[in-house]
Amino acid sequence: MESEWHNLSGAAVPDLPRMLQELAASGDLSLHVGSDSKNRGDHTFFVLVVAIQRPGEGWRVVYRCLREKRMNQLADRLFREAHLSIELATEISGHLARPIVVHIDANPDERHRSSRYARSLAGMGRGSGFEVRLKPDAWCATCVADHVVKGKHVRAA
Repeated sequence: MESEWHNLSGAAVPDLPRMLQELAASGDLSLHVGSDSKNRGDHTFFVLVVAIQRPGEGWRVVYRCLREKRMNQLADRLFREAHLSIELATEISGHLARPIVVHIDANPDERHRSSRYARSLAGMGRGSGFEVRLKPDAWCATCVADHVVKGKHVRAA
């Protein structure tokens, strides 16, 4: 199941490429893409995030949620997260001639379970032509997408 894009206030973003083109036309910007996932019941929920920085003007964040059949294996979830991020970065790069940084939710430190996949995941992103950041520098995945997938961006009415 795929949903539309939203900003962190919950407002729909009907045309992400158009929004990015409008932002790019009015000045320099930095683009970061990341994703995170969480198992709930019979499903795995994925959140894809695009964080856009305009120097001197702060950040804009948009996200999209996906729901898929539950993935119990860490490797399956990490590779799916990376694939979704790379796919999104590739789509965006088709609309904008800007560098895009792909943030991958894996830690190369051997004390972490994700370390055994970190090199392969980073290679996927670099092989697709993107700059890649892993933990602890992968803030778009580990902070922003994690914040959304846990529902912390929703404010009580």
